[in-house]
Amino acid sequence: MSSGIPVYNQACLATDSSSTVPSFYLVGSTSPGSLEINYINNPDSTTYTRVSSQDDQSAWTPNAAKLCYIYPFSTSVNPGINIIQFGSGSTYIALAQTNNIVSGATYFQNIDFMSPKLFSWSGKFQGFNMFTIVTNDTDTVTGRPGSWAGLRLNFRENGPSLLDYDIIYQPIAPWDALLSVGTYGEYAGSTAPGFTIVFDSSNRGQIFSTEGSLLADRNNTVPAVALGTPVSVNMNGISLTESAIPVTMGNTAYILDKASNGTTVVYSINPGASSTLNRVYKTGDSLPFANNMAASALNNQILTYSVTKNVAYFNVFDLSSGSWSGSGLVSGPAEDAPPSSKSSTPVGAIVGGAVGGLLVIVFALFFVVHRRRQGAPKSDNAAELAQTGPEADKTGSAEQEYVQHCNPEYTQYDQGYAQPQYDQGYIQPQHDQGYVPFEQAQAYQHPSPFIPPPPPINQNVDVSFKVYQPESVSPATDIDTYKVPHSDVTDASMHSPTVVHTSPYISPASYRDSFQPGSPETVRAKISSGTQGPQFVPNAPLAASEARSPQVVPGSIAGH
Repeated sequence: MSSGIPVYNQACLATDSSSTVPSFYLVGSTSPGSLEINYINNPDSTTYTRVSSQDDQSAWTPNAAKLCYIYPFSTSVNPGINIIQFGSGSTYIALAQTNNIVSGATYFQNIDFMSPKLFSWSGKFQGFNMFTIVTNDTDTVTGRPGSWAGLRLNFRENGPSLLDYDIIYQPIAPWDALLSVGTYGEYAGSTAPGFTIVFDSSNRGQIFSTEGSLLADRNNTVPAVALGTPVSVNMNGISLTESAIPVTMGNTAYILDKASNGTTVVYSINPGASSTLNRVYKTGDSLPFANNMAASALNNQILTYSVTKNVAYFNVFDLSSGSWSGSGLVSGPAEDAPPSSKSSTPVGAIVGGAVGGLLVIVFALFFVVHRRRQGAPKSDNAAELAQTGPEADKTGSAEQEYVQHCNPEYTQYDQGYAQPQYDQGYIQPQHDQGYVPFEQAQAYQHPSPFIPPPPPINQNVDVSFKVYQPESVSPATDIDTYKVPHSDVTDASMHSPTVVHTSPYISPASYRDSFQPGSPETVRAKISSGTQGPQFVPNAPLAASEARSPQVVPGSIAGH
């Protein structure tokens, strides 16, 4: 056990939002090639325990942004911690455990993850977790780097994972996106439902219902992550800045942002219940916002890590009390209440009287007009307008099958930017059989008054895929190019933001020091001259004694 809180330029927090235990993990790099995983007993602790570390000069860097995840509801005494590093030429994935074993670093060949602010956690089931992300893959229309994709990660093992560009509906153009944040719900059938919320630089937002599939693999056309028809976010007068940080806490998304006075302001949105972005008002002292701040959900709280003048701090925002705790807080107004609660009684009486007078006039006019129009037939346009909702915008027919998109059409906002009303329950949309291509986008018509529906269950996928049994792959016989990592290849040779992928099947990373650079993961090619399916990689070798352990045991392959 060591004293003091480690100082990192770019750190991440691995927390279990479902646990009642206040412990968590802090991950960062102090020097090129180093990766450190530290156990912290509670946010008030000034000591830590180094539980894992790795030295890989070709992978880890102190200045690259990172995200960390731990399997929710974990019951293992040795839980796996997924670590994702971002950036051009520095995107790597590792699975660390508390017994000083780190599997990785691994990566998708020629693919980088652009930013942790465009990496939304939008579905989970057991060890599988789904994300809506932006990669560096070149857009085929504009030639600009940046493409939306769906990612399925395994939180229990270092594979199998799937990256898929076929997400049905495309959000706004990646280069216009400011921030994305996700929420996840309860597993249903073979899908993991959730929501993806995307905000752009023009102070607008979109909500997409999200469906993550456990049936997607390299041999079928089921998308790993599918986005539904979007609805607009009611920004509620809120303007997000480029400093905003996303935090996922189950079915609610939180955003930490920099206020005009330099302190931290908290916003929330629950897309399954409302499209409105709300401010979470605080009481007591404020937390200064730091550009290197890391944040994560811990119990019913938001945990932050920040560094000021080479001193690291942990702080906690309690959502129940609306108050900050920890070191480094600054004094401010005792209460940060909504403006409506500060109105005085005389003003309220005056406004109430004026409104009352207007209502009398309105009712009188309504009575006169109603009498004159009584008995008039309804306009035929009423029935026609009722058919212009999301169901009227379906493309193709039930016999069309889902195909890969070569030229994605990004969903745009209409001129009116109407806000949906959320006074009805969930509406389950009726889908055609199979997935259909998303063709030329029309001007987006916001749905009539109902909330974004929860993702439907795909009833048309072959049930034989419910338990996927991966086959062993022989480097000598498989038609794809079988590649495995090599430690003597530099980062520059392993990443290229403009490469079009043709044969992306890569082997597990446990052989990283013996062969050529590659990835243990799976990539579904964005552009393909034929009908090539997604590439999928079986689980990495696991110890026979524990299904979650990434320890290598030659000759044993674990299925899922």
